Amino acid sequence: MNEQQILARWEQDKQAHLDWGLFIASVLAQQLAEAISPTPLDSFLKLPPTPRLKANTSLVDKALHRGKSYQDPYADITDKVGLRYVLLLTSHIHTLCSIIEAPACSTFWSHSKDRDYEQERLARPLEFSYQSVHYVLRSRSGHTFQERPLPEGLCCEVQVRSLLQHAYSELTHDTLYKPTVIAQPSVKRTVARSMALIETTDQCFLQAMQDLDAASEPQRRLLDALQQAYRDGTGLVPAEERSNQLVVDALAALLPPEPVPALHAFLASKGYVFTKIQQHQAHHPFFRQPAVLLAYYLAATKPNQIQQHWPIDDAILNLVFSDLGRAFP
Repeated sequence: MNEQQILARWEQDKQAHLDWGLFIASVLAQQLAEAISPTPLDSFLKLPPTPRLKANTSLVDKALHRGKSYQDPYADITDKVGLRYVLLLTSHIHTLCSIIEAPACSTFWSHSKDRDYEQERLARPLEFSYQSVHYVLRSRSGHTFQERPLPEGLCCEVQVRSLLQHAYSELTHDTLYKPTVIAQPSVKRTVARSMALIETTDQCFLQAMQDLDAASEPQRRLLDALQQAYRDGTGLVPAEERSNQLVVDALAALLPPEPVPALHAFLASKGYVFTKIQQHQAHHPFFRQPAVLLAYYLAATKPNQIQQHWPIDDAILNLVFSDLGRAFP
């Protein structure tokens, strides 16, 4: 194929490749949201994964002028459309990779792993260089996007990397491997030292996350119990705003060592609390959050202490006291 033939074919195929990238992004968003729940998807993904089509000049350059011999200069290029996932930690990379390779997604695509930084580290343990996971996902037949059929065999390159790996890639992209640069040992040494520090920092971040998770486990269990009690008692779907966690964190010191049984006993004896919540929730957003149950419990059992620790608007606490038939301290 010559340049004109490649570009003519690419103009015909662009929409299908863009649709394929958008289809993959949609499937992975749904699967990932279920896997990481209740963590919001937009806090897990550090950059939005937007499909990017290969530019005309880049496609022609890769097909005809980079010295690589393709049997089919057009069909053999597998990154005509690409998706990049940037996550906080390398442990998060494992989560997304397991979804890409999961049997549930095999009906949508076949996959090949064209680059795996962990395998490269094992093969070259003394080398510190570019790190990322690269997949090529090929479409299977029988799927559509926005009512447009997706031809079988479309390719999309999916890159998965941590935020630190992404920073390294952005620093060195299109510069490190230029012949005039790669010949300088000082540059290679500096960049390798940067990657070594990135690996070390990632391990520190991972340990910090594990320590934080362990420290917050009691609050997570309490929040789970509050959500379930709220759902069962009100018949409403509890909201999950930041003030919910803020209240739980602020009041945790006032709770007994095993707060869930005491909370259940209180709610069983004060069933009218759920009716009050149903009445207030349309006008007061905090009453849509399960932490409001904690406010009722502590307003009844530790009225003076809760006022000292209450982290948000006193008007809400005043309403809680009123529902319990108590004067606000």
